[in-house]
Amino acid sequence: MAGQPTISRFFKKAVKSELTHKQEQEVAVGNGAGSESICLDTDEEDNLSSVASTTVTNDSFPLKGSVSSKNSKNSEKTSGTSTTFNDIDFAKKLDRIMKRRSDENVEAEDDEEEGEEDFVKKKARKSPTAKLTPLDKQVKDLKMHHRDKVLVIRVGYKYKCFAEDAVTVSRILHIKLVPGKLTIDESNPQDCNHRQFAYCSFPDVRLNVHLERLVHHNLKVAVVEQAETSAIKKHDPGASKSSVFERKISNVFTKATFGVNSTFVLRGKRILGDTNSIWALSRDVHQGKVAKYSLISVNLNNGEVVYDEFEEPNLADEKLQIRIKYLQPIEVLVNTDDLPLHVAKFFKDISCPLIHKQEYDLEDHVVQAIKVMNEKIQLSPSLIRLVSKLYSHMVEYNNEQVMLIPSIYSPFASKIHMLLDPNSLQSLDIFTHDGGKGSLFWLLDHTRTSFGLRMLREWILKPLVDVHQIEERLDAIECITSEINNSIFFESLNQMLNHTPDLLRTLNRIMYGTTSRKEVYFYLKQITSFVDHFKMHQSYLSEHFKSSDGRIGKQSPLLFRLFSELNELLSTTQLPHFLTMINVSAVMEKNSDKQVMDFFNLNNYDCSEGIIKIQRESESVRSQLKEELAEIRKYLKRPYLNFRDEVDYLIEVKNSQIKDLPDDWIKVNNTKMVSRFTTPRTQKLTQKLEYYKDLLIRESELQYKEFLNKITAEYTELRKITLNLAQYDCILSLAATSCNVNYVRPTFVNGQQAIIAKNARNPIIESLDVHYVPNDIMMSPENGKINIITGPNMGGKSSYIRQVALLTIMAQIGSFVPAEEIRLSIFENVLTRIGAHDDIINGDSTFKVEMLDILHILKNCNKRSLLLLDEVGRGTGTHDGIAISYALIKYFSELSDCPLILFTTHFPMLGEIKSPLIRNYHMDYVEEQKTGEDWMSVIFLYKLKKGLTYNSYGMNVAKLARLDKDIINRAFSISEELRKESINEDALKLFSSLKRILKSDNITATDKLAKLLSLDIH
Repeated sequence: MAGQPTISRFFKKAVKSELTHKQEQEVAVGNGAGSESICLDTDEEDNLSSVASTTVTNDSFPLKGSVSSKNSKNSEKTSGTSTTFNDIDFAKKLDRIMKRRSDENVEAEDDEEEGEEDFVKKKARKSPTAKLTPLDKQVKDLKMHHRDKVLVIRVGYKYKCFAEDAVTVSRILHIKLVPGKLTIDESNPQDCNHRQFAYCSFPDVRLNVHLERLVHHNLKVAVVEQAETSAIKKHDPGASKSSVFERKISNVFTKATFGVNSTFVLRGKRILGDTNSIWALSRDVHQGKVAKYSLISVNLNNGEVVYDEFEEPNLADEKLQIRIKYLQPIEVLVNTDDLPLHVAKFFKDISCPLIHKQEYDLEDHVVQAIKVMNEKIQLSPSLIRLVSKLYSHMVEYNNEQVMLIPSIYSPFASKIHMLLDPNSLQSLDIFTHDGGKGSLFWLLDHTRTSFGLRMLREWILKPLVDVHQIEERLDAIECITSEINNSIFFESLNQMLNHTPDLLRTLNRIMYGTTSRKEVYFYLKQITSFVDHFKMHQSYLSEHFKSSDGRIGKQSPLLFRLFSELNELLSTTQLPHFLTMINVSAVMEKNSDKQVMDFFNLNNYDCSEGIIKIQRESESVRSQLKEELAEIRKYLKRPYLNFRDEVDYLIEVKNSQIKDLPDDWIKVNNTKMVSRFTTPRTQKLTQKLEYYKDLLIRESELQYKEFLNKITAEYTELRKITLNLAQYDCILSLAATSCNVNYVRPTFVNGQQAIIAKNARNPIIESLDVHYVPNDIMMSPENGKINIITGPNMGGKSSYIRQVALLTIMAQIGSFVPAEEIRLSIFENVLTRIGAHDDIINGDSTFKVEMLDILHILKNCNKRSLLLLDEVGRGTGTHDGIAISYALIKYFSELSDCPLILFTTHFPMLGEIKSPLIRNYHMDYVEEQKTGEDWMSVIFLYKLKKGLTYNSYGMNVAKLARLDKDIINRAFSISEELRKESINEDALKLFSSLKRILKSDNITATDKLAKLLSLDIH
């Protein structure tokens, strides 16, 4: 049996053992494909590896999977077992590791074992100057061509990082770094002390977890996969003959591309990069004064491209910051030489890397495709250059197709939308705590789908300024509210939306070619269910959506357009036919290879020739294996004998019968009762079967890509279907909010700016189950454009002015609002100065932040603005605060096109400014004197009343905060003394003025009387 053949699937080339005078010895490893995957810490795994490498002697140790010839096994019985593990669990764990590494060991076909850790006795140590192993050479070649990426390279059942990549990855992932050369070009002086590259590794089952952690650190990570298998490498004449597998980059990941380029299931509902975008930005300064920006922003998850061009003063970047807030860039392609430090700092503050990207010459067909695309959207030359730059950048991630679809391009700013600035978003609690409880988004969000939720977010961020579109949304809400209870069509459709996956994200992943088979199946199934639903209710659709004169058409033109388009698009899509091409049982298969090979229903799939051909070859080999089994049955005289499984095709023979077996049968493993063998012919046939399996997987993958291309051919239509469903979902959401008690449809008026409301309420506070006192709103040229509101602390001033702004925004989104009646005009923006905070990072004090906000308001307001100014001047001294507030009110009151202004203050003298545009109000209260308290307590009534109040009742707030009563009494005494001093000072000033006028000799008595009457006497 000395000349017995070995099997590459089960055997590893022997190494010379120092303990056995370099006698040849074969050590078995389990079949990698059938091994159990386990997850161990790197330290534990390396320790087991070192035990394995020093435990093997000329006698094989009795682990599952060990192989020897029949004669050598017989000799084992007489000599006994040379190696024993006292710890059985330790032995089992070691055995599993050995199985996982079988694919690594396949690459060790020659004496150079690629420097990988092996489970056999180590070779004699080579000098550090020895040349690199084949695997290290391959790694070096890959890395030298991709220096900007961290390479995560598959080696068997592990992923490894080498050299400087290993140093970075081991630090971030907290895994062991195996010593070696630290630089890929061996430039580190310490590298000469090592023969191999330093590396770290982790099991392949942990890839998705570790990738997410790496890209969170702004790393660009490339996953390198094996491009061939051992079976193809051995049997395919066209395969490479080198000792290592061919490896290629399969995917490149960054923060922005992680969500769409990952084929695995992401943890949780939140997807990294879900609302983030990649920017291409340019900045030109004209005459050193005005900076002109050009911007292209791509959101890969949503498949949206936003373009914009805007100008602002060189050192003022408010517009840029608004776009950063809205579009949330996660990568910016820019010529960094054109970007000043203060602008670069904006991106640094949000951990957004700036990528210096030069313009590249694109291929002619790409240039032509961009030109054709631009014929429909008419971008400027500077924007087209940015599109080309982004296209060349996307090629690396296989996402470049998104740049060539004109229907997904939209401008950032539009004449039909209002833009809420960051101050307003924060101070009005539009998206507080990521849309959590207590925000306007939380109040309005009753969406059923992910894509509907994203569209609702856009609606809230950009309220409409086009009355016609607002009225269409309001009509749709009224229509759907009446129809939903009388129509099975709408009721069933709403139930379907509750269980609809993220169709838009899946569609984009299909276009990028990164989606899983299960995701594709459920996408097709969901679209098909919508198709079936519309077919089932064709009579209803024909009756009510046949023309704009139907019932739905008359009540809601918006719903009529949405469902007419949906009906047409769903009736023409080919996706139900594509669904029949899928083998459903294979989609649910947990074995990934079976899922790939059996994915298509070959009876319906129209490109099945290649797959069927390989399947026939495989069946031919299986027939030959059956013939071989028949011969074995005859030889062993066991007519009911079967192969142990249909993977390794082993024959089980009792140990008492093995002496009668042919010498060329090869023992694979054994138990106390039986031994398992393979025959030479079975060996060849199983290897051939493995080869055809690998060919079938390769062909199935190619056909899967073609299948995705067929779906992508309908991208524009499918995206339109999804967006129409998203609009309907948003209308349902607003309708749910509008059904709240005492919500009313707003009425929009033409002419000058006005807000007239009866018993209006703050929608957010009311929704928190707090009893809210309603108040009227009276703002118009006749009722005063500037409302100065005074009142005690915590009396409800800030809640009231927020209420006015929230009702305005809700109305212009197209929602009903909490009031008995409301009439208002269209506003182009809502600007706020609420709260007090500093900006330590930028070195700005509380008062400076306040003044910067005022400056922003002055620069951006117009006659169609709504301004909320809450206690301006609180961040500085009393006299300066009064002066600034006084100057602001005087400035606005003298404007010919004064906006509507709500101004809260604790400075009652501001209410004495004389102007026909100003009205004074206060939040009502009742005073109450309590025993033991020197000050007056206050009961808040939260009702807006005309007139001023001169006391802020700060002592009452101190009491509510539970300050010591003695402290409050002392504070009240001091307050009274200061008040009296102020009154005396005012009286002295008045007497001084009277004396000066009366003693004047150079003016007439009439003039003296006029001056006396003009004195401001309180």
